[in-house]
Amino acid sequence: MGYVQTPNRKWDISDRTASPLDTPIPVTFFADRRALKMREGRHSLRDLESLVQTSGAKSKDRMRHIKLSRFSGETTPKGSHRHNAGHVAVTGIEADYDAGDMPLDKAVHALAQAGVAALVYTTPSHLQDGKGHRWRVLCPLSDEASPAERERLVARLNGALGGVLSGESFTASQSYAFGTVQGLEDAMEARLVDGRFLDACDDLDPAAIGKPRPERGDPVEPADLSEDTWRVEKAAGMLEAAAERLSETLVERNDALCREAFLAGGLLGNSLVTRDQVIDAFLPAMTANGYLDDHARGDVGEVERVIDAQLEAGRREPFDPGGEPVFDDLDEPEIDDLLDTSPEKATKVGPLTLLSPEDCAASNARPYVVKGLIAERDLGCIVGAPGVGKSVLAPALAYAVAQGRDAHGRRVKAGAVFYVAAEDEHGMRGRVTALKSEHGDAQDFTLVCGVTDLLSEDVAGKGSRHFQALRRAVKERRPSLIVIDTLAMSFPGLEENSAEGMGRVVAVTRALTQWGAAVLLVHHDSKDGHQGLPRGHSLLNGALDLSIHLTKGQDGTVRGRLTKNRNGPCDVDLAFQIRGVPIGEDEDGDVVTAVLCEEVDAIARSTEPRLAPGEAAALNLAIELIGDADSIDRDDWLDAAASPDELRITTAANSENRRRAARRILGQLVAKNQVALSDGRIRLAEIGIDQEFDDLPHEVEQ
Repeated sequence: MGYVQTPNRKWDISDRTASPLDTPIPVTFFADRRALKMREGRHSLRDLESLVQTSGAKSKDRMRHIKLSRFSGETTPKGSHRHNAGHVAVTGIEADYDAGDMPLDKAVHALAQAGVAALVYTTPSHLQDGKGHRWRVLCPLSDEASPAERERLVARLNGALGGVLSGESFTASQSYAFGTVQGLEDAMEARLVDGRFLDACDDLDPAAIGKPRPERGDPVEPADLSEDTWRVEKAAGMLEAAAERLSETLVERNDALCREAFLAGGLLGNSLVTRDQVIDAFLPAMTANGYLDDHARGDVGEVERVIDAQLEAGRREPFDPGGEPVFDDLDEPEIDDLLDTSPEKATKVGPLTLLSPEDCAASNARPYVVKGLIAERDLGCIVGAPGVGKSVLAPALAYAVAQGRDAHGRRVKAGAVFYVAAEDEHGMRGRVTALKSEHGDAQDFTLVCGVTDLLSEDVAGKGSRHFQALRRAVKERRPSLIVIDTLAMSFPGLEENSAEGMGRVVAVTRALTQWGAAVLLVHHDSKDGHQGLPRGHSLLNGALDLSIHLTKGQDGTVRGRLTKNRNGPCDVDLAFQIRGVPIGEDEDGDVVTAVLCEEVDAIARSTEPRLAPGEAAALNLAIELIGDADSIDRDDWLDAAASPDELRITTAANSENRRRAARRILGQLVAKNQVALSDGRIRLAEIGIDQEFDDLPHEVEQ
């Protein structure tokens, strides 16, 4: 069972069969409840029945989510695809039951009596720990409906089931987990109900039951608001805003901390946020501004004391990290966890996260900007002697990120870029012009001019005027990479050899990473130049995730040696030459040139190509399959390379990922002149063959 990319359009009536159970409808899948990754497909209820029974996850929070809707693909500032503004059309209704009293059989009987086609499946919490019956229901529509019509259709379904559906079933963009959890596979049950498309059941409208609302006279302050999705989302935004206000104050302690802690205490008292959310939001806001660990922990302790005082004054009991969570894991709203990328089941003790080996193994890799070099929220540095080419390599890397173009043989994830030209603004304009002439336009590349002071603070301790302006722009535009060229010109008057001075640099640059951007500094190397360390106090080098030391050889080739790399090995050769490119004429008609970074293929310069183990295995497979023939069909080779029995090329568990890896490795073999690709056939490389490699479209896993 796989997923199919679909255009944003309605489906044709010719696709339908006699039964709604066999009619494919557009469906959207999310990688998890945060919906940072989205995939569209067209599936019937019979397809989905098989999918919910065979999909598994290690924990509830790692389960994939489903939505019978189409989304625009636009994301929230936190990167989520699932939000009301991006909700384009409704293709079916999904709803949730968690009250515990209604068995699955009774729900199936009620739907059959009403003549509603549906898939009903149990959740991992079904009949667990005394929670009673818990299930979800999916009902297809015969044609797309607008999001505004969804509530009416949910009310129709709710009436057919006797008004038992939970309130969040009426939330327009609510998605639901599906599948099984490790250890509970045998408890999963899914049932199909034959009947009509839900939008064809107009006869059910007189008995429709809308979203449950509080009765008059109910307490103004409910005991637990965690089921109110809108309030929970608003509370998460309030908590984020409080953390942001803290992070904008670049001082060790401040009176605002107590005010924000009282706000957090009120949200926590109404079960709108958890204690872990408060700590995880406030801790990075404070550590991002250069707090030492003991100060940060002291401030977090103050937050906890204020929260506890709030609770003792008549709110709810403090949240116990070891006890029952406030939210049902399956229905917890989106939370942007700023610090912890480990599974949510890991134990929390105040600001600490306690991970078992299993938790560590299940942790998600940090999203990359340049694979193996730069990841989200990294702090990196390009160091070298004056004139070696630091400000040639840096804009080249940044431009590649803005275009999503591979750089130095490494995959690059496209994203917006801010290039802060503090040292040579005019010269950098010329280099950007040369990059545009060489590689084409890059709409996501922004040259930031006018920054001359990121060091000083205003009277309120919020940083310099330039820092505040840059930070506002970063928050609004959310770049994935920020280059500061150079450190010395951006931080005038800096005492480079003092811990306090370099601590200030780290604090300011780390504050710019708050919304996910990586920051790359351009800086001089130490006086001896041999160790490749950045100039100044060792605190800077200790804070770096990546450091590239540039040296120039006698042949003019500049080589970048990694002296530090937390995203991969340091045995990387970033080789390039500096080439002049004409970009226009001056007032006298003389040619104006700008320098450009021209990558040097270290493999092409060698007498023998160096192949990675997977590449060597892929080449051997091509040789085996071609045999005495002239060539092999590309798709036949891909089928063999992505076979689960072929473990030499890739060990990816998912067949789609295996095929993607095989396509990538095939492209690498073409680039290294090991094979030639033309007319959809693979040949062993020969001189004169016209080589091409076009990335294959997204394919269906059959």
